[in-house]
Amino acid sequence: MAVVNVSSEKNMGMWGAILSLIGGFIPYIGSVVSLIGFILILLALKGISDAVGDERPFKNYLYGVIFAIGGLIVILALLFGTFALVPAGWHLSESAGIGLAILLFILFVALIIGAAYFQKRAWLAMYEITDTKEFKDAATWVWWGALTAIILVGFLLLLIARVFVIIAFNKMPAELGEEPEPAPAEEEVIW
Repeated sequence: MAVVNVSSEKNMGMWGAILSLIGGFIPYIGSVVSLIGFILILLALKGISDAVGDERPFKNYLYGVIFAIGGLIVILALLFGTFALVPAGWHLSESAGIGLAILLFILFVALIIGAAYFQKRAWLAMYEITDTKEFKDAATWVWWGALTAIILVGFLLLLIARVFVIIAFNKMPAELGEEPEPAPAEEEVIW
């Protein structure tokens, strides 16, 4: 593979990761900031994938985003559907409310694990392509964060994973690929 310059994708990915991280802490417009960040990361991964001819980072990250959005739609449909089917003036019993809350929480954790699986694969592919160790660390933190989300400590691990993604994009080389090795110089023979 020839050397390709991915410095703009590197910067785009880093800023996207920063925006997606800080968006969670900004009131009112935080979700818009996070969405812009995720789009920037997606565009960066698409550019890198196209440049090196390896679609794994882009496709896996995209699958993760689609999985998360689809799962969120299912959870919201279940939640709103439950309340739409309840007759006016009727209230859920305490046990039914607790059961619904547990079901929604389990679906939410399953959603996180499913999306994290694809995100982990994307970051591992980036590690293989860029040889930047922080992408591998991000993949590890994402996976363990998703698996431990049920006990809530996982959300802290997912936050750490996002920090590692920022560091990884910052440390990744601006040029990827290998330069062809020069042919060995012929030695002069002196007689």
